[in-house]
Amino acid sequence: MTCENWYKLDIKEQLSNIHGEVKRLIRARNNFRNGTAKEDHSDSYLEKIKNLIFMTYTDPKNFRRERELLEEENEILRWYNGEVDDDYIMRYWKQYTDAIS
Repeated sequence: MTCENWYKLDIKEQLSNIHGEVKRLIRARNNFRNGTAKEDHSDSYLEKIKNLIFMTYTDPKNFRRERELLEEENEILRWYNGEVDDDYIMRYWKQYTDAIS
């Protein structure tokens, strides 16, 4: 998605899209680890998430959410590095997206 199209979405839609990619990231890694998938596609999902967070961060209407967006990315990286588990990251994203709904 281009920045131009991404900027047309409100913050709720942007974060919902990111949340969907987080779910796919977790599923991709788990499918690889449990042998359901032959390849680990989690790197590509992580890059997509980083890109979406960056576009959300640079969206002029979100300038007051910069700190929150950086924290979101940090939490995803913590999960990716094994510092927190799947349940934690899903609860984090659910409470965060519910709060802005």
